[in-house]
Amino acid sequence: MAEKLIDRVLPVHKSAGVSTYDTIRGFKKLFKVDKIGHAGTLDPPATGLVLLLTGEATKLSNYLMDLPKIYIAKIELGGKTDTQDATGETLETGDWDYVTEPDVRSVLSSFLGKREQVPPMYSALKHKGTPLYMLARKGQKIDREPREVETYKIELLEFRPPHFTIEVHCSRGLYLRVLAEEIGDALGVPSHLQALVRTNIGHFDIDTAIPDNDLASFLEMEEPGWSLSDALCHIPALNLNRNQAAGLMNGVAPRVASGMPESVPPAGSFVRLLHEDGRLGAIGVVTPGGFIRIRRVFREIPGPGRDR
Repeated sequence: MAEKLIDRVLPVHKSAGVSTYDTIRGFKKLFKVDKIGHAGTLDPPATGLVLLLTGEATKLSNYLMDLPKIYIAKIELGGKTDTQDATGETLETGDWDYVTEPDVRSVLSSFLGKREQVPPMYSALKHKGTPLYMLARKGQKIDREPREVETYKIELLEFRPPHFTIEVHCSRGLYLRVLAEEIGDALGVPSHLQALVRTNIGHFDIDTAIPDNDLASFLEMEEPGWSLSDALCHIPALNLNRNQAAGLMNGVAPRVASGMPESVPPAGSFVRLLHEDGRLGAIGVVTPGGFIRIRRVFREIPGPGRDR
């Protein structure tokens, strides 16, 4: 039954030509799920991993969106477009035949580490409540503040000019369409993003994702997707005893120094607070005074093994 799809994080492989919201609507229509969200969108031309969140898992969105991402991007040299990808109108062309593989490798290394990047007009970011891409389609251009992004690793996978393919490990907030244009600027050649695949979101891998045209196969799984607690395995866990768990449900935050022998993360760290049976009770932050400041509490999830 569809009940086992509630309170889960469900990895889906989005196909080209549909939006993340199309995928959500298809899932909702198929399974009659009332509460559903996501942990980061992909542009319609892009393919790859998206995380659908159902029930209580919708509360995890920000904690999952902060996870690092891995993309495979195909970049085309010789033309700059208004959308910075292959769907746009060409604004500028230029010769690319002098660009060598060593040139590309040298330029890629300059994008490692932390830096600032200006978000694109063709993005879901909002200006006074309106998505930027809607304003861009009307010919409007809004000044955007640069944002700090970080590239942990960038590798050239293939060089077949005028195209080359790179793998990028990066932080939340880095736009690959902007990166494609930035790389071209560094090479002195107009360029744009030709194709994009997202393969990883933190510990979530595209190899375990269900294709968006086969969502019904989730019902064939004994435990589809990830439980709330397992989905947050990147956050240290603290186990609650029975009294602490009861207090948590009554709004009483546990104290780290009281009855928690585990190694406690430093002040300011996020922690998962787990019930005795492994269910996620809350997400909190360790305070300097040894208390847990609660950020999110999760309701009781009925049924054996629902969040194990």
